[in-house]
Amino acid sequence: KGLEGRASAALQAFRAELDRLERLLAAGAPVPGAAERLEADFVRLARALKVADVFAAASESPGTFELLPRRASALVPPPGAPRLAVAEFLLERARQSPDDVARKRRDVELAHELLLRSAVESEADRERYREARDAAASARQRVRAAPVVRSVADLARHVRLSARRSPEQAYRALKGLYERAVEAQDAPLAEAAHAAVRAVIPGPAAVAQALERDERLRAAGLELPGPEALPPGGKASPHELADDLLAELAFDLDADQRAALELAAGLSRYFDVEDALAEPLVEAALAEARPAPRRVGWPTQTMTYEFASGLDELGNFVIHHPRMLLYDLAANRQPVRAYLEDAPEGARRQVRKTAVRVYVLDASGSMHGQRARFRDALLIAELNAIRVKARAQLPFDPLYFSFFNDVPTDLERVDDAGAALLHINRLFRESPARGQTDITLALGSAFESIRKARGRDPYLARATVVLVTDGEDHLDPAVIRQLQGPVEGVQIALSFVSLGEENPDLKQLAHEQRAKGSRAFYQHLSDPELESVRTAFDRGFRTLLPDSVPLSPALLEQLLPHLEALEAIGRGRGLSAPVHGPQQFAAFFPERSPAFDGGQEADGERVADILAAVADAVSLAPADDRAAEAVTLLQHLLALYGLPTSRWPALLEGAAPRARAPYEQLRLVCAPFTAPGP
Repeated sequence: KGLEGRASAALQAFRAELDRLERLLAAGAPVPGAAERLEADFVRLARALKVADVFAAASESPGTFELLPRRASALVPPPGAPRLAVAEFLLERARQSPDDVARKRRDVELAHELLLRSAVESEADRERYREARDAAASARQRVRAAPVVRSVADLARHVRLSARRSPEQAYRALKGLYERAVEAQDAPLAEAAHAAVRAVIPGPAAVAQALERDERLRAAGLELPGPEALPPGGKASPHELADDLLAELAFDLDADQRAALELAAGLSRYFDVEDALAEPLVEAALAEARPAPRRVGWPTQTMTYEFASGLDELGNFVIHHPRMLLYDLAANRQPVRAYLEDAPEGARRQVRKTAVRVYVLDASGSMHGQRARFRDALLIAELNAIRVKARAQLPFDPLYFSFFNDVPTDLERVDDAGAALLHINRLFRESPARGQTDITLALGSAFESIRKARGRDPYLARATVVLVTDGEDHLDPAVIRQLQGPVEGVQIALSFVSLGEENPDLKQLAHEQRAKGSRAFYQHLSDPELESVRTAFDRGFRTLLPDSVPLSPALLEQLLPHLEALEAIGRGRGLSAPVHGPQQFAAFFPERSPAFDGGQEADGERVADILAAVADAVSLAPADDRAAEAVTLLQHLLALYGLPTSRWPALLEGAAPRARAPYEQLRLVCAPFTAPGP
């Protein structure tokens, strides 16, 4: 009620100020800068009203309170593109999986990849597509910060193990479980996880300080890695890193620069072009591994007895009978005190850099205003990610970038925090924009730079070239195909971000690469969409719990009863639904290829689109799950678009001829894993 009253008062004050400024404008005495100030105040007012509405709705109808409202599928028509429907299905399935983080992470990453590769054809799907991209970006950030466990019981065991060694890691694991339970609307699990979190957090003053630090980091556009991401023996704790980063940036940024960093923080998740599906999932430790002890020459807390090997150990001799000393030495049975300590952890093996990203950025005269702001924010996001990872001693791949117009600039290599900060400051001072656009020349320069990078890094295996342009130039696809060939074993994927205007040549080139199995995408944002692009604030999953708080290693005793309650909930949860077996796959996708004669007309075109969407999704899934996933996705799409399962054989026979290629792809990627064992 207090929030609602204060929000209403703020609304009335804003209305009064707006009326006053309108009267001054009508009288011919406008206030300088009033429009910009009103726009900024309106954004803050909208946020305050949204928060007040959420809490007011909760107090009025506690039985129907929903923190994350979603569409009712029965009232919303299906999207025109089956690929978008598959992505929405995967995101919804991920929301309903608070227990199995491995499955949730795989579904979210797969949905993000499908959306990144999809190009929206119809205007009716554009807003829905953007909402799905926003949901996938936010979910990816949260699920990547959670420990990879497969059940609530496994998470409780992981917290028991990490509570003494890394209490903040245990806190973040419980907070992540609470957020996933709220997202899935699982009230019993959310209540148990919330009680565990409340049992370990410190007093209100410490929580308020931690929340203020988190918000200041977000306001500066910084994403600070969690404490579990820091390597052993790191030089700085997360809190020290936060203070250092704030001290370096807080007093050097004006309002426009902070807005650019906030936009960059949002775009870093929206346009993440890393191949996350290729990363192996490292599950959380569930059992304590004792390090091998080693013998040392100084007193320690651990002592045992061994037999002496020489007189150099005389100071540790255990003498029972002095007259038997010589006999015991000669018989190699003289006892001696031996002190032990845990062996230090071996040096971490350096992960070889196997991939690079090359950003080729349009700096022509037409790239101005929101287009230039969006382009610079993309690059700032990449540079800031390198800077934060380097300061946290996390592994990262180098980044290359260049601006181009009629003459491309030299390709810059960024592989440390200092270089990243230098280029961010340069982008703040001036945004390059001059001349005309020559895309073909710029891409040729980028490919030549990859050849040079191959000489510097012998372990370079693949490269992703991301072209950011407004599309106001026609390129020669034949020249690009010739230039894009493998560079001494380095596979080059070429992707495009088109701002403002569509470019059919770039779009066709991306389709050709995907048809050949390359990981390429084409994303187009019109000028109105660039004006309303969402920032980091709009993407975050907001709770009243801070990301991290200072905790004591003695919190395990406070957690024990809550962990037992979580384990009891985990034991009482039902098993997952049975997956589809090879018989179901063979029934839906028989070995004999259908005719695909196009006799079904409209339904035949829809079936071709469905097969293409299922083939794209299944080819990205783990090999053992492909057949079951194909049946699950097909059944969902048939029900979504009102096609009866009983007519599926006839629908296959009458599908459009273009359905043959995805059907054969499905058989190719799934059939080897459906044969019954001996």
